[in-house]
Amino acid sequence: MSSLLSGIRSLSPQSPTDTAQRALNDVRLFVPTPLTDALDDLVHAHTPTDRPTPRRDAPTPDAFAGRMHSYEILNQYIVGAQWRALALAAEASILETPADEERTLFKLWTYRILALCSLGHYANAAREIRRLEVATMGASVYEHVHPRSPTTVWPFELRVLRAQVAGLALDDWPTCADRLSSLHRACHRRLARQTDVELNQQRTVRLSFMLATCAVRMRDAQLAVRVMDHLVSEAPTDPRLTSAMARLHLQLGSIREAELQFVKVEQLILPDDKLARMNRALYAVASGKWEAARDLFHSVAGDVPEEHVCAANNAFVCEVYLGHPQRMLDALQRLMVAAPRAAGASEELVFNYCTGLDLHYDGAKLREEKARKMVDVATWAGDGFNTASFKLQ
Repeated sequence: MSSLLSGIRSLSPQSPTDTAQRALNDVRLFVPTPLTDALDDLVHAHTPTDRPTPRRDAPTPDAFAGRMHSYEILNQYIVGAQWRALALAAEASILETPADEERTLFKLWTYRILALCSLGHYANAAREIRRLEVATMGASVYEHVHPRSPTTVWPFELRVLRAQVAGLALDDWPTCADRLSSLHRACHRRLARQTDVELNQQRTVRLSFMLATCAVRMRDAQLAVRVMDHLVSEAPTDPRLTSAMARLHLQLGSIREAELQFVKVEQLILPDDKLARMNRALYAVASGKWEAARDLFHSVAGDVPEEHVCAANNAFVCEVYLGHPQRMLDALQRLMVAAPRAAGASEELVFNYCTGLDLHYDGAKLREEKARKMVDVATWAGDGFNTASFKLQ
């Protein structure tokens, strides 16, 4: 894999120059957590003052301070998308954990950075990660390579977040790719040593997808294709990976290459397999055959569209291109009500719904319909919902 990424520079551990080394539970490692929520603000701005809003009250630091919070509670916050509560609970738990319990502290820091990223506070996450790097002298970010390596290495998930934050906070996608490729090489070394084989195989696949996405963000189509091509070559009989390769070609506008990959997929699975039908539907979209695409997406969604939200959403969007925006609005509304968590709080579906509103209404009626949808979404969504989905500008 390293040969595929030879054009990307490798990072070396940085020495601390901006602050002194600190314990992992030092309060000075934290950036104040913003407790406002854009969806809260939007709902309050568009809801009459005499009408109760469906949102939870904002959490306060005092409600979490001074005590440990169990992993079970932290995971419940993740399931409920209560990212502000997770950020505060993780911070409080870190401050209550003894400095010598490094493994516990690193795990809690993973929760903390995940919460900040999920809230969209990428700059704050980047600052806290940088402070962590200094606190740990940078070396423990990397995989063990010799006996003098530190005894405690940053957890895998925290290192993944560190890579992603470079791109999300600083738009520095080359650094993101550097860090992901370093992780990828570490997983390959473990596979070579037959260490946790299944786990590291899963990680290499995940990291390859992330690297391909990163390459697309860098507008490096050749790198994206090489990464995915290498992944497919390691498991040529896995139809999911070949499908992913084909869809990447669609995303890059290489329709002919995508078709060739889709043909390979259909040689590996049954013709009526849902994966095959989904691929045909995506190819029909790329070819501008909206009616065929709609019917294929519907065949994947079946009679229970709430169990196949992606396919159902795509089918309904096809109605717009067939000249039926009202059909899309009605169908998306039914889907959101039937599956409020999976569909009603989906930024993509809300964006599509509001696009339909823009095509169907204007003036006061348009504002009224979007305000109604805001209240619906506020009932279902957790923290950090991207309010740009409402297309208010």
